[in-house]
Amino acid sequence: MSASGWLIFALAFWVAAWALNEWLVRQEGSMLFSRRGLGVVVPLIFGATLLVLWEGLTRGLNVPTVLLPPPSMIWERIVNSVPLLWADFRQTFLKAVLAGYALGCGLGFLTALAIDRSPFLKRGLLPLGNFVSALPIIGIAPIMVMWFG
Repeated sequence: MSASGWLIFALAFWVAAWALNEWLVRQEGSMLFSRRGLGVVVPLIFGATLLVLWEGLTRGLNVPTVLLPPPSMIWERIVNSVPLLWADFRQTFLKAVLAGYALGCGLGFLTALAIDRSPFLKRGLLPLGNFVSALPIIGIAPIMVMWFG
């Protein structure tokens, strides 16, 4: 499709989607569509319109792909990178994050049991725990990164 064809297509799609959304919103009181159905369909049409406009304008105005690639190029890159993304997901989330989460939950539970059972630990560590829980996470995260690496 030529550059002007992409522009015309994008603008025509935009006008058609706008008209369809206007019509759907006016049908809210009728029995044709439920309120929940309209709550899903209208945002879907809006999102699809944004994607078509983005595609049409980037191709129609010959925007360099380095500055703003069209959505089809981004989707193609994601689809071609699925094996690499899956390997990274497995390594990062399934092996590191879940193991760290399970270890942290287990050790936290055991520490809480030890503190609850021992009056000495309760007097010594409970004020420290209360202090740390009162701090915002954004303030304590850099300190923990420095401590634990």
